[in-house]
Amino acid sequence: MTGKVAVIKDQGQVTGFKVNGKEFHAEDGLVEADIEDLKGFNIGSIPKNLGIVLFEDFETFIYGEGKRGGYACISLSYSKKYWEHKFGIGQYANAFKQAIEIREKANRDIHFDDFQDQDAAVIIAFTVFTFEDMPIDEALKKFREIIKELEGNTERILEGEEISSELLDNEPTFTIELLLPLFRSMGFIDVKYNHSKREFGKDVTFSEIDKFGVRRNYGVQVKVGDLSGEAGAEIDKIIAQIDDAFKIPYIDTTSKERRYISDLIIGISGRFTNNAEDKIIEKVHQRNIYFLNIDKIQELLTKYMKKKLK
Repeated sequence: MTGKVAVIKDQGQVTGFKVNGKEFHAEDGLVEADIEDLKGFNIGSIPKNLGIVLFEDFETFIYGEGKRGGYACISLSYSKKYWEHKFGIGQYANAFKQAIEIREKANRDIHFDDFQDQDAAVIIAFTVFTFEDMPIDEALKKFREIIKELEGNTERILEGEEISSELLDNEPTFTIELLLPLFRSMGFIDVKYNHSKREFGKDVTFSEIDKFGVRRNYGVQVKVGDLSGEAGAEIDKIIAQIDDAFKIPYIDTTSKERRYISDLIIGISGRFTNNAEDKIIEKVHQRNIYFLNIDKIQELLTKYMKKKLK
Protein backbone atom coordinates (compact mmCIF):
# COMPACT_ATOMS: atom_id res chain seq x y z
CA MET A 1 0.00 0.00 0.00
CA THR A 2 1.42 3.37 -1.01
CA GLY A 3 -1.04 5.68 0.75
CA LYS A 4 -0.62 6.31 4.47
CA VAL A 5 -3.94 5.85 6.29
CA ALA A 6 -4.80 7.69 9.50
CA VAL A 7 -8.03 7.19 11.44
CA ILE A 8 -10.08 10.27 12.32
CA LYS A 9 -11.87 10.13 15.69
CA ASP A 10 -14.43 12.30 17.45
CA GLN A 11 -14.99 11.70 21.17
CA GLY A 12 -13.34 8.31 20.88
CA GLN A 13 -15.47 7.20 17.94
CA VAL A 14 -14.02 6.54 14.47
CA THR A 15 -15.68 9.05 12.16
CA GLY A 16 -13.49 8.84 9.07
CA PHE A 17 -9.98 8.46 7.78
CA LYS A 18 -7.24 10.38 6.04
CA VAL A 19 -5.35 8.97 3.05
CA ASN A 20 -2.93 10.59 0.61
CA GLY A 21 -3.35 13.86 2.50
CA LYS A 22 -7.12 14.00 2.00
CA GLU A 23 -9.71 13.60 4.74
CA PHE A 24 -12.87 11.50 4.35
CA HIS A 25 -15.63 11.96 6.93
CA ALA A 26 -18.40 9.44 7.46
CA GLU A 27 -22.12 10.06 7.67
CA ASP A 28 -24.14 7.26 9.22
CA GLY A 29 -21.05 5.05 9.04
CA LEU A 30 -20.49 5.62 5.31
CA VAL A 31 -17.89 7.63 3.41
CA GLU A 32 -18.64 8.81 -0.13
CA ALA A 33 -15.50 8.84 -2.26
CA ASP A 34 -14.23 8.86 -5.80
CA ILE A 35 -12.02 5.95 -6.81
CA GLU A 36 -9.36 8.37 -8.10
CA ASP A 37 -8.94 9.74 -4.56
CA LEU A 38 -8.19 6.29 -3.17
CA LYS A 39 -5.19 5.27 -5.29
CA GLY A 40 -2.83 3.15 -3.22
CA PHE A 41 -5.46 2.61 -0.53
CA ASN A 42 -6.01 -1.06 0.28
CA ILE A 43 -9.48 -2.44 0.88
CA GLY A 44 -8.28 -4.01 4.15
CA SER A 45 -7.34 -0.55 5.44
CA ILE A 46 -10.95 0.63 5.63
CA PRO A 47 -11.50 1.24 9.37
CA LYS A 48 -13.76 -1.18 11.18
CA ASN A 49 -17.44 -0.17 11.27
CA LEU A 50 -16.99 2.20 8.33
CA GLY A 51 -17.92 1.62 4.72
CA ILE A 52 -16.99 3.38 1.47
CA VAL A 53 -19.72 4.18 -1.06
CA LEU A 54 -18.65 4.28 -4.70
CA PHE A 55 -21.14 5.36 -7.34
CA GLU A 56 -19.86 3.93 -10.61
CA ASP A 57 -22.15 2.31 -13.17
CA PHE A 58 -23.39 0.29 -10.20
CA GLU A 59 -23.79 1.13 -6.52
CA THR A 60 -21.31 -0.53 -4.20
CA PHE A 61 -20.66 -0.34 -0.45
CA ILE A 62 -17.16 -1.61 0.37
CA TYR A 63 -16.02 -2.78 3.81
CA GLY A 64 -12.57 -3.83 5.02
CA GLU A 65 -11.55 -6.87 7.04
CA GLY A 66 -7.83 -6.22 7.51
CA LYS A 67 -5.54 -8.91 6.12
CA ARG A 68 -8.59 -10.90 5.02
CA GLY A 69 -9.34 -8.16 2.50
CA GLY A 70 -12.96 -7.15 2.53
CA TYR A 71 -16.25 -7.36 0.75
CA ALA A 72 -18.61 -5.28 -1.36
CA CYS A 73 -22.39 -5.04 -1.18
CA ILE A 74 -23.39 -4.40 -4.79
CA SER A 75 -26.74 -3.26 -6.13
CA LEU A 76 -27.62 -3.39 -9.81
CA SER A 77 -30.67 -1.34 -10.84
CA TYR A 78 -32.58 -1.99 -14.07
CA SER A 79 -35.07 0.67 -15.19
CA LYS A 80 -38.48 -0.62 -16.25
CA LYS A 81 -39.14 2.46 -18.39
CA TYR A 82 -36.02 2.06 -20.51
CA TRP A 83 -35.88 -1.75 -20.56
CA GLU A 84 -35.20 -2.94 -24.15
CA HIS A 85 -33.96 -6.51 -23.66
CA LYS A 86 -35.85 -9.12 -25.70
CA PHE A 87 -36.61 -10.99 -22.47
CA GLY A 88 -38.79 -9.42 -19.81
CA ILE A 89 -37.16 -7.63 -16.90
CA GLY A 90 -38.57 -10.17 -14.44
CA GLN A 91 -37.20 -13.09 -16.50
CA TYR A 92 -33.81 -11.39 -16.66
CA ALA A 93 -33.71 -10.80 -12.91
CA ASN A 94 -34.58 -14.42 -12.15
CA ALA A 95 -31.90 -15.66 -14.54
CA PHE A 96 -29.38 -13.28 -12.94
CA LYS A 97 -30.22 -14.72 -9.54
CA GLN A 98 -29.59 -18.22 -10.94
CA ALA A 99 -26.20 -17.06 -12.26
CA ILE A 100 -25.27 -15.75 -8.79
CA GLU A 101 -26.31 -19.01 -7.16
CA ILE A 102 -24.29 -21.06 -9.66
CA ARG A 103 -21.15 -19.06 -8.86
CA GLU A 104 -21.86 -19.11 -5.12
CA LYS A 105 -22.09 -22.90 -5.11
CA ALA A 106 -18.87 -23.32 -7.09
CA ASN A 107 -16.70 -20.46 -5.81
CA ARG A 108 -18.08 -19.42 -2.43
CA ASP A 109 -16.99 -15.82 -3.08
CA ILE A 110 -20.45 -14.37 -3.67
CA HIS A 111 -23.84 -14.40 -1.96
CA PHE A 112 -27.27 -13.40 -3.23
CA ASP A 113 -28.86 -10.87 -0.87
CA ASP A 114 -32.08 -9.43 -2.21
CA PHE A 115 -34.37 -8.88 -5.17
CA GLN A 116 -36.66 -5.85 -5.21
CA ASP A 117 -39.38 -5.26 -7.77
CA GLN A 118 -40.08 -1.55 -7.36
CA ASP A 119 -42.42 0.70 -9.33
CA ALA A 120 -39.69 2.17 -11.53
CA ALA A 121 -36.93 -0.44 -11.40
CA VAL A 122 -35.84 -3.92 -10.50
CA ILE A 123 -32.88 -4.06 -8.10
CA ILE A 124 -30.63 -7.09 -7.57
CA ALA A 125 -28.36 -7.00 -4.52
CA PHE A 126 -25.50 -9.37 -3.73
CA THR A 127 -22.24 -9.48 -1.79
CA VAL A 128 -18.80 -10.24 -3.25
CA PHE A 129 -15.86 -11.24 -1.02
CA THR A 130 -12.19 -10.66 -1.92
CA PHE A 131 -10.59 -13.01 0.69
CA GLU A 132 -7.32 -11.08 0.22
CA ASP A 133 -6.13 -7.54 0.80
CA MET A 134 -5.61 -5.51 -2.37
CA PRO A 135 -5.67 -1.91 -3.60
CA ILE A 136 -9.25 -0.71 -3.73
CA ASP A 137 -9.06 0.08 -7.47
CA GLU A 138 -7.98 -3.52 -8.14
CA ALA A 139 -10.85 -4.74 -5.97
CA LEU A 140 -13.26 -2.63 -8.01
CA LYS A 141 -11.82 -4.12 -11.20
CA LYS A 142 -12.42 -7.60 -9.77
CA PHE A 143 -16.03 -6.70 -8.92
CA ARG A 144 -16.55 -5.49 -12.49
CA GLU A 145 -15.19 -8.75 -13.91
CA ILE A 146 -17.53 -10.77 -11.70
CA ILE A 147 -20.51 -8.67 -12.82
CA LYS A 148 -19.50 -9.20 -16.44
CA GLU A 149 -19.31 -12.95 -15.88
CA LEU A 150 -22.72 -12.96 -14.18
CA GLU A 151 -24.25 -10.97 -17.02
CA GLY A 152 -22.77 -13.36 -19.57
CA ASN A 153 -24.05 -16.40 -17.71
CA THR A 154 -27.47 -14.74 -17.37
CA GLU A 155 -27.63 -14.45 -21.15
CA ARG A 156 -26.66 -18.12 -21.47
CA ILE A 157 -29.46 -19.10 -19.10
CA LEU A 158 -31.99 -16.99 -20.98
CA GLU A 159 -30.94 -18.17 -24.43
CA GLY A 160 -31.28 -21.79 -23.42
CA GLU A 161 -29.33 -23.97 -25.82
CA GLU A 162 -27.41 -21.43 -27.90
CA ILE A 163 -24.20 -19.51 -27.16
CA SER A 164 -22.99 -16.81 -29.54
CA SER A 165 -19.85 -17.74 -31.49
CA GLU A 166 -18.70 -14.12 -31.03
CA LEU A 167 -17.42 -15.20 -27.61
CA LEU A 168 -14.66 -17.14 -29.35
CA ASP A 169 -12.86 -14.07 -30.70
CA ASN A 170 -11.87 -12.34 -27.47
CA GLU A 171 -9.75 -14.10 -24.82
CA PRO A 172 -11.18 -12.47 -21.66
CA THR A 173 -14.76 -12.89 -22.95
CA PHE A 174 -14.11 -16.48 -24.05
CA THR A 175 -12.68 -17.22 -20.60
CA ILE A 176 -15.16 -15.36 -18.41
CA GLU A 177 -18.42 -16.00 -20.25
CA LEU A 178 -17.86 -19.50 -21.64
CA LEU A 179 -15.07 -21.45 -19.94
CA LEU A 180 -15.71 -20.42 -16.31
CA PRO A 181 -19.45 -21.27 -16.38
CA LEU A 182 -18.62 -24.53 -18.20
CA PHE A 183 -16.06 -25.65 -15.59
CA ARG A 184 -18.49 -24.80 -12.79
CA SER A 185 -21.28 -26.73 -14.50
CA MET A 186 -18.91 -29.71 -14.71
CA GLY A 187 -18.79 -29.72 -10.90
CA PHE A 188 -15.30 -28.27 -10.35
CA ILE A 189 -14.77 -26.08 -7.28
CA ASP A 190 -12.83 -22.85 -6.66
CA VAL A 191 -12.96 -21.90 -10.34
CA LYS A 192 -10.86 -18.72 -10.59
CA TYR A 193 -9.81 -16.43 -13.44
CA ASN A 194 -6.22 -15.24 -12.97
CA HIS A 195 -5.71 -12.02 -14.89
CA SER A 196 -2.59 -10.69 -13.17
CA LYS A 197 1.00 -10.77 -14.37
CA ARG A 198 1.67 -13.45 -11.74
CA GLU A 199 -0.50 -16.11 -13.34
CA PHE A 200 2.62 -18.12 -14.39
CA GLY A 201 0.98 -20.01 -17.23
CA LYS A 202 -2.37 -20.51 -15.46
CA ASP A 203 -5.11 -18.26 -16.82
CA VAL A 204 -7.68 -20.31 -14.92
CA THR A 205 -7.39 -22.58 -11.88
CA PHE A 206 -9.93 -24.96 -10.38
CA SER A 207 -10.05 -28.11 -8.29
CA GLU A 208 -11.99 -31.28 -7.60
CA ILE A 209 -12.11 -33.80 -4.79
CA ASP A 210 -11.48 -37.23 -6.31
CA LYS A 211 -13.03 -40.54 -5.23
CA PHE A 212 -10.24 -41.04 -2.68
CA GLY A 213 -11.06 -37.71 -1.03
CA VAL A 214 -7.89 -36.11 -2.39
CA ARG A 215 -7.91 -32.57 -3.78
CA ARG A 216 -6.72 -32.37 -7.39
CA ASN A 217 -5.80 -28.95 -8.77
CA TYR A 218 -5.94 -27.95 -12.44
CA GLY A 219 -4.56 -25.05 -14.42
CA VAL A 220 -5.73 -23.83 -17.83
CA GLN A 221 -3.79 -21.90 -20.45
CA VAL A 222 -6.29 -20.07 -22.67
CA LYS A 223 -5.90 -18.89 -26.26
CA VAL A 224 -8.40 -17.74 -28.87
CA GLY A 225 -8.24 -19.04 -32.42
CA ASP A 226 -6.22 -21.95 -33.80
CA LEU A 227 -2.83 -23.03 -32.45
CA SER A 228 -0.35 -24.16 -35.09
CA GLY A 229 2.58 -26.51 -34.57
CA GLU A 230 4.67 -24.51 -37.04
CA ALA A 231 7.55 -22.52 -35.58
CA GLY A 232 6.23 -19.29 -34.16
CA ALA A 233 5.95 -17.12 -31.11
CA GLU A 234 2.52 -18.38 -30.00
CA ILE A 235 3.30 -22.06 -29.54
CA ASP A 236 6.80 -21.31 -28.26
CA LYS A 237 5.31 -19.00 -25.63
CA ILE A 238 2.89 -21.69 -24.48
CA ILE A 239 5.65 -24.28 -24.27
CA ALA A 240 7.80 -21.91 -22.22
CA GLN A 241 4.95 -21.28 -19.77
CA ILE A 242 4.16 -24.95 -19.14
CA ASP A 243 7.18 -25.50 -16.88
CA ASP A 244 6.26 -22.45 -14.77
CA ALA A 245 2.64 -23.59 -14.58
CA PHE A 246 3.66 -26.80 -12.82
CA LYS A 247 6.62 -25.52 -10.78
CA ILE A 248 5.23 -22.24 -9.42
CA PRO A 249 2.27 -22.50 -7.02
CA TYR A 250 -0.75 -20.25 -7.01
CA ILE A 251 -2.38 -18.80 -3.90
CA ASP A 252 -5.89 -20.01 -3.20
CA THR A 253 -7.65 -16.75 -2.35
CA THR A 254 -10.17 -18.46 -0.07
CA SER A 255 -7.87 -20.60 2.10
CA LYS A 256 -4.65 -18.58 1.51
CA GLU A 257 -2.86 -21.89 0.83
CA ARG A 258 -0.14 -22.29 -1.78
CA ARG A 259 -1.32 -24.90 -4.26
CA TYR A 260 0.46 -26.72 -7.06
CA ILE A 261 -1.42 -27.99 -10.09
CA SER A 262 -1.28 -31.67 -10.99
CA ASP A 263 -2.87 -31.25 -14.42
CA LEU A 264 -2.66 -28.57 -17.11
CA ILE A 265 -5.25 -27.98 -19.81
CA ILE A 266 -4.48 -26.01 -22.96
CA GLY A 267 -7.86 -24.61 -23.95
CA ILE A 268 -8.36 -22.85 -27.27
CA SER A 269 -11.40 -21.48 -29.08
CA GLY A 270 -10.16 -22.93 -32.39
CA ARG A 271 -8.33 -26.11 -33.31
CA PHE A 272 -4.81 -27.52 -32.97
CA THR A 273 -3.19 -27.61 -36.40
CA ASN A 274 0.11 -28.73 -37.92
CA ASN A 275 0.77 -31.30 -35.19
CA ALA A 276 0.67 -28.68 -32.43
CA GLU A 277 -0.29 -31.27 -29.79
CA ASP A 278 2.62 -33.56 -30.77
CA LYS A 279 5.09 -30.69 -30.71
CA ILE A 280 4.03 -29.63 -27.20
CA ILE A 281 4.28 -33.19 -25.89
CA GLU A 282 7.74 -33.58 -27.48
CA LYS A 283 9.09 -30.35 -26.01
CA VAL A 284 7.91 -30.69 -22.42
CA HIS A 285 8.42 -33.45 -19.88
CA GLN A 286 4.99 -33.50 -18.30
CA ARG A 287 2.42 -36.23 -18.74
CA ASN A 288 -0.63 -34.53 -17.32
CA ILE A 289 -1.30 -32.15 -20.20
CA TYR A 290 -4.70 -32.15 -21.87
CA PHE A 291 -5.87 -30.43 -25.03
CA LEU A 292 -9.26 -28.74 -25.19
CA ASN A 293 -10.31 -27.47 -28.62
CA ILE A 294 -13.60 -26.05 -29.86
CA ASP A 295 -14.96 -29.48 -30.80
CA LYS A 296 -14.38 -30.85 -27.28
CA ILE A 297 -15.76 -27.64 -25.79
CA GLN A 298 -18.95 -28.07 -27.83
CA GLU A 299 -19.24 -31.66 -26.62
CA LEU A 300 -18.88 -30.55 -22.99
CA LEU A 301 -21.34 -27.68 -23.43
CA THR A 302 -23.95 -30.11 -24.74
CA LYS A 303 -23.34 -32.62 -21.97
CA TYR A 304 -23.10 -30.34 -18.93
CA MET A 305 -25.00 -27.18 -19.91
CA LYS A 306 -27.36 -28.43 -22.62
CA LYS A 307 -26.09 -25.64 -24.89
CA LYS A 308 -24.56 -25.31 -28.32
CA LEU A 309 -22.63 -22.66 -30.22
CA LYS A 310 -24.55 -20.81 -32.90
